[in-house]
Amino acid sequence: MAVSVLAIGIASVAETHPQLPHDFGRKVGTGAVHVPAASYQLAAIDFIDTSAGWVIAELPSHNFAVLHTTDAGHSWTRQLSGIEGDIGEYAKFFDRLHGVVAVLGSQAELCSTLDGGKTWGCDPLEEGGGYVLSVAFVDPADGWLLVQEGSAGVATTEGLLHTTDGGKTWINQGDPVRAPDWAFRIVFADRLRGWLYSLSSEPNAYATADGGRMWRRVALPAPPGGWPVAPAGSPRPEKFFVAASPTLGPGVAAAVVPIAPPKGRSVDGGVVIGYPPLSIRAFDGGVLVTVVYTTFGDMSPYRDSAILSEAGQALIPAAPGEVELSSLDGGSSWEIAALPSEFGTFGYVDPTDWWWVGVGAWATSSDGGMTWARQSNLLTLAPLPGSLRIIDLDDAWFASMNGTMPVLETTYDGGRTWRIVDLPRLTP
Repeated sequence: MAVSVLAIGIASVAETHPQLPHDFGRKVGTGAVHVPAASYQLAAIDFIDTSAGWVIAELPSHNFAVLHTTDAGHSWTRQLSGIEGDIGEYAKFFDRLHGVVAVLGSQAELCSTLDGGKTWGCDPLEEGGGYVLSVAFVDPADGWLLVQEGSAGVATTEGLLHTTDGGKTWINQGDPVRAPDWAFRIVFADRLRGWLYSLSSEPNAYATADGGRMWRRVALPAPPGGWPVAPAGSPRPEKFFVAASPTLGPGVAAAVVPIAPPKGRSVDGGVVIGYPPLSIRAFDGGVLVTVVYTTFGDMSPYRDSAILSEAGQALIPAAPGEVELSSLDGGSSWEIAALPSEFGTFGYVDPTDWWWVGVGAWATSSDGGMTWARQSNLLTLAPLPGSLRIIDLDDAWFASMNGTMPVLETTYDGGRTWRIVDLPRLTP
């Protein structure tokens, strides 16, 4: 799976954005060797209750398929298929009937259903004339597109488009950030409140309170010892990748990754070339490599096994120097979110009650991620980044993969025990 690149012109330095073309109920670790029949990757997962959910599978043929269950994974129905997006797919379901699926990238498409996926209406996303980086819907009618625009393969501007009629018409709300900053993802809590994933020369998040018409910078507190500063004589300033997203109510979670400017052909520093996932071009022993990091801010699975297979790429479970933050008042104040480990994924029941799941471990927080009570020896598989979906205090789902073999895991007792749910065999 080759990587193509769309350049982003920022002053005299070229930042780039990659286009990556990414039996029920057995307890984990009960003795039998678990070998799922499927051989594909998961791009999205969404469950609305303990029984009804959808996953998007990406096949070796570069097609995607939407799979649906109404009986907690006992059986699955293939509902929708198409050509996968350059940077994946987006899925959001609001109840058992209404949902949207979007293909991202240069051939973007929006599909919606009113009957639980039995039938779909699909239309190309040609608004803005650019490359669709991100899609966010808060209900069947209200949604946003983040579009990168340019010519001759070079992106020069970004635009945020808003719909109130389910994608029939769109209004361009302009660029959500000012150069030299760039946005990578949009996340909305409701029709008014939203946050961005961005690359900035300052450790600032971006927030809106009016549905994306106006955005404000939100300064984030420095960790002990302060934020790193580019050394004197560096060709450009320090950069900060900031992934800010609403949890529930007034809650907000943010990940900040400081990125030093490159120092010649040394292993120090690098250049961000895109998200998702967070990809940095750097030198290793004088050889130019692309390093791919998972972050606290990841919200959906991505093509981890495809990335691992790429020549000259390495997948790192945690970004160096990453700072995790939590706010319970809409971003007015922040505290360090001391996650149990960088190797895992998190979710939330409400603004204060968070869960974290890692390999063989599970933990809960009752203060918005600042302190944790941990339970280990659960024999859970490694969760895919951003795949944890919490239904209530007792029920949750997450996705995992063993190479290209996908599975789901679910709990019905508040995370104390987890069970594997196999996914069906698919043909191209």
